Amino acid sequence: MKVKVLGTAAATGIPLGFCNCEVCKNARKNGDKDIRKRASIVINDEMLIDLGPDSINACSMYGIDTGKIKYLIQTHSHSDHFDGGHFVTRWSEYKSQNLEHLDIVCSNGTAKDMNHWIKENEPSLDLFDDSCKKDLNYDLNIIKHNENIKLNDYEIIAIDSKHDDRVEALIYIISYKGKNLLYGTDLLEITDEAWQIIKKYKLDVIFLDQTYGEGFNNGGHLDEAQIKDIIKYMKEKNIIDDSSQIFATHLSHEGNNVHSIMEERAKLSGYHIAYDGMEINIE
Repeated sequence: MKVKVLGTAAATGIPLGFCNCEVCKNARKNGDKDIRKRASIVINDEMLIDLGPDSINACSMYGIDTGKIKYLIQTHSHSDHFDGGHFVTRWSEYKSQNLEHLDIVCSNGTAKDMNHWIKENEPSLDLFDDSCKKDLNYDLNIIKHNENIKLNDYEIIAIDSKHDDRVEALIYIISYKGKNLLYGTDLLEITDEAWQIIKKYKLDVIFLDQTYGEGFNNGGHLDEAQIKDIIKYMKEKNIIDDSSQIFATHLSHEGNNVHSIMEERAKLSGYHIAYDGMEINIE
């Protein structure tokens, strides 16, 4: 399994457009790993998790051919995770040619809200409509918490993130040829029921939401201290071991810092800070 990290920021990106806090000022000064696009990843050059506003350009920056994307796994439909404007370019009216078939996986609540954003761009399109599916060449696979879907060599396991009940936001375990990846962005909490699902898997790669630094939490997401507690519990329950690769993503400027400082702090607790453009290979 190969993972390319397209973006690692929360909804605002880093730096924020007009912010002059130390994190944002240093990001503009330092560039490189301190510049963060909205969170998204690609697995094996063919499975996109979250079609966010930065995802298409990020793929072009990092050598991913979006014309060959076969699967879209959507955690939820907030504007930093789903961009209807990107999706509607599959429509024949945009003269897109030779589209690869796309399997979309998401909750029903997320699909309904995606449809809202799609219609904001093109009112005549409807995500649920068969003629739309044919024209844009996709299938819509609706999944619920504690359900799984198999698509060729992939198994997608859905877990409630408690981030937004309105859109039935999810996190996912992606299994591929014996390797397991947990993508846990926009995660409010891991409930007892969610832990019962996760405990069934030995996780090789984990991405966890660190929207807030330690001592900061404005709700809806995890913070640095919570990530440390999750890692500790995963080790105790043998969900992870020394070979597991753990990364924080979905970072904001609230309580976090420049990459180098966050990375040094994270390593003390057994994880790393993801950065835009990084590549992970799981043998």
